[in-house]
Amino acid sequence: MDNRTRGTTVGIMGAGAIGLYVGGMLAQAGAPVVFAARGRTLQALQRGLSLTRYDGFKAALKPQHYLAGGADSLLDCDVVLFCTKSGDTETAARQLARSLKPGATIISLQNGVGNIEMLTALLPGHQIVAGTVPFNVVRLSPNAIHCAMEGKVLLAASPASDALAELAATSSLCLEIHPDLQALQWGKLLLNLNNGLNVISGLPLRRQFEDPGYRTVLAMAMEELLQALDAAGIRAVGATRTNPKLIPKILRLPTWLFRIVARQQLKMDDTARSSSWDDLKAGREPETRFLNGAVCALAQAHGRAAPVNALICQLVEEAFAAKASPAMPGADLLALAQNAARHSA
Repeated sequence: MDNRTRGTTVGIMGAGAIGLYVGGMLAQAGAPVVFAARGRTLQALQRGLSLTRYDGFKAALKPQHYLAGGADSLLDCDVVLFCTKSGDTETAARQLARSLKPGATIISLQNGVGNIEMLTALLPGHQIVAGTVPFNVVRLSPNAIHCAMEGKVLLAASPASDALAELAATSSLCLEIHPDLQALQWGKLLLNLNNGLNVISGLPLRRQFEDPGYRTVLAMAMEELLQALDAAGIRAVGATRTNPKLIPKILRLPTWLFRIVARQQLKMDDTARSSSWDDLKAGREPETRFLNGAVCALAQAHGRAAPVNALICQLVEEAFAAKASPAMPGADLLALAQNAARHSA
């Protein structure tokens, strides 16, 4: 590691599951990391940070391994990983604007599409870089984070990305620079269409994928996105090893065959839940309008319909209003989705 990289200070804006995991893994390897946190999270970080992973990795970081404070604590950071919920992007960016040093680079690790454009508009004079985290991370407590499945943090090419890759090389964090992050973000959105379904099912992801009803509804939602992307002339590449256009076909396989074909993607433990499930439990606003809602908007803009994604948005809104998952059986949800699709035809 060269002296330039050794001196790279990494800030984390948005100390949720992803921010704490990525920042914590870098800090565990000795990188200088600063978390912008508040409330219970800030108090918990003052006691330490626990990191675990599906493969048995464990690390207990003492507070001296990192710094934690408000957004103003990021003033000396060279790179800031922007990890807030999409609905908080504007508020957090305006707050961050007062705490950035000249030349600092912002790397978005957020779900959904459109965050890069918003950050570019709100943080002029700073390079904004796209990134994505296509694996599942859950928050067991305010300062205990568990990575429930394998995967790599993927970043667009930039000098800051190179610096992070060097920092990650000495850590247990898998990080890779990808040549086409925009196309990859659409591929990640394809997978994120399951976030709302996880709220509706109320099940751990592994058990949800055992149900052919949920899998078929997810396949229908994905097909709506793929059709809208084709109509818009937008390219998507897989956030996993599987071609995006094959994923709906795999989801429709009989369960016994699905387990065999998708065993690599199912390398997750029984704690794995979606970030939308975490939002429901924490009483936060749902991200569905940036996920399934983005599909509806793209489809409408190009003369298409996305009734299944619209249904998911509706059911998730109702769940958040009730502050509880409806725990809807997969067969019942499939019947609703098929009815919605028929009426839009």
